[in-house]
Amino acid sequence: MEIFMQCLISGTAQGAIYGLIALGYSVIFSTMRMGHFAQGDFYMIGAYLAYQALARWALPLWSTVLIAVVGTSVVMLVTERVIYRTMYAGSGTGLIIATMGTQYIIQELAVLIWGSETRKIMPYIPTGSITRDILGMKLVISIESVAFITICSVLMIILAVFMKFTKMGQSMSAVSMNKDAAQLMGVKLTTVIATTYIMAASLAAISGMLMGPKYSVVYTMGNLTGNRAMTAAVLGGFGNMPGAMLGGVLLGIVEITGAFYLSSAYRDVFTFAVLILVLFWRPQGILGRGSITKV
Repeated sequence: MEIFMQCLISGTAQGAIYGLIALGYSVIFSTMRMGHFAQGDFYMIGAYLAYQALARWALPLWSTVLIAVVGTSVVMLVTERVIYRTMYAGSGTGLIIATMGTQYIIQELAVLIWGSETRKIMPYIPTGSITRDILGMKLVISIESVAFITICSVLMIILAVFMKFTKMGQSMSAVSMNKDAAQLMGVKLTTVIATTYIMAASLAAISGMLMGPKYSVVYTMGNLTGNRAMTAAVLGGFGNMPGAMLGGVLLGIVEITGAFYLSSAYRDVFTFAVLILVLFWRPQGILGRGSITKV
C-alpha cells in the first residue's frame, strides 16, 4: 500500500504539469473553438528560454520567469498574427493543419537558435525530501513534487478567478458562446484573442520551466509531453478547465503506477490506451458535456 501511495503522490505531481499544459489547450479551445496542436512546442520554448536565462545569462529566478513567460507569449502572438489569423475565416480543418505545421516551424527555429544538442538546467527547486507518517504509512515525499502540485494548483485557482470575476474573463466566455453577438455588445475580439493566446503561452512556459531541470531540454521535448497534455484535456473534457487539470492528474497517476508495476518502457502505451478508452467510453470527457444538434 505504501508503494501505491508513493506512486499516487509522484503521479499527481507529474500529472499536475500535464494539467497545466492541458489548461492551455482548454483556454484556446473554449474561446476560439480550435485545437491548438502546437501547444507542446511552446512548452519547449519556455524550457529553452529558462535555460538561456539561467545557464547562459546567470539571471535570478524572478527574471527567468519573466523572460520565459514574456518570450513565449511574444512567439505565440507572432504565430497567431502571421499564421492563424489569416485562416480564421476558412475551414476548421485548415486551421488544425496550420497548428500542426507550426510545430515543425517552431522546432526548426529552436534548432537554429540553440542547436540540436541536449541542454541541462541546474535545479532551482530543492531536491531533498520529507518523510511523513500518514494513516500509518511512512511516505517519502520529494520537495519537488510538493512544489509542482502547489504551483499548478495556485495557477489553476488564479485562472478560475480570472475567468469568472474579471471583465476580460467574461468577455472570453461571451466570445466562446457567440463571437458575432459578443462583438455587437462591445467586446473587442482582437484583444480577447490576444489575451487567450498569452494565457496559453504563459501556462506552457511555466510548465517548461518546471520540467526543464527535471528532464533534458531538447527541441523535440514538446512532442510526447504535448500529446500527453492533449490526452489529459480530452480525458477531462476538451475545453473544460477543471477537467483539464483532473485529466492531467489522472493521466499522471496512470503513467507512474503503470510504469512501476508493469514497465516504464510502456509509459507512452499507457497514455494512448487511456486516450482510446476515453474516446470509446466517454468522448466528451469526464467533466465534459455532450452536445445536442437539432436536425
